[in-house]
Amino acid sequence: MDQHTDNPKTRYISTASSVFAEKGYNAASLADVANQLGVTKQALLHFFGSKAALYEEVLKALSDRLLSSIQNVEGTSPEEQLRNFFLQLSTASLEKPADTQLVIRALLDAQASSDNWPLKPFLDALGALAHKTKRWSQASDAELFCWIYQLIGSIQHFAISQVTLKGMYGAEAFDVLRETHLTLLHAALADLEKVPG
Repeated sequence: MDQHTDNPKTRYISTASSVFAEKGYNAASLADVANQLGVTKQALLHFFGSKAALYEEVLKALSDRLLSSIQNVEGTSPEEQLRNFFLQLSTASLEKPADTQLVIRALLDAQASSDNWPLKPFLDALGALAHKTKRWSQASDAELFCWIYQLIGSIQHFAISQVTLKGMYGAEAFDVLRETHLTLLHAALADLEKVPG
């Protein structure tokens, strides 16, 4: 049986993820989530207490999925693992753009006064893996973070733009763009075994 139907809290988080991905934190309401689930707002409040707490659970679940994808990536070396991670992220982002939208929404909705940054463990783990590669072993944290952010940004921006790009240029042109984007991603990941200098 599907885990989402076994556990109401898990099902609520899954549905809320879709709503927050589509609308963002500020535009989404507990009523939106409850309506999609066919439950009352009180049912959501029973599990989470507030919209902010539900959103925090949604972002924690997203971070856990991303962190798990780093921890479970295949490869015999840090370079191969990092390369495989980014290639898998690219594929997953195109196949499941809702997670990508949710990451973007989380970045847009973040408040400077927040005490909780649910995507930090994912970014820290990705940075730790990248620091193990020959290419990035001696890099400063700032250089490494900017490189990671450029790759993630490129992958995610391309993924969330696919509907627009297909609409503007057509499906065939999008297929060419997707292949070109993948080629450029491979090129960006090609020198991980090279020691800079």
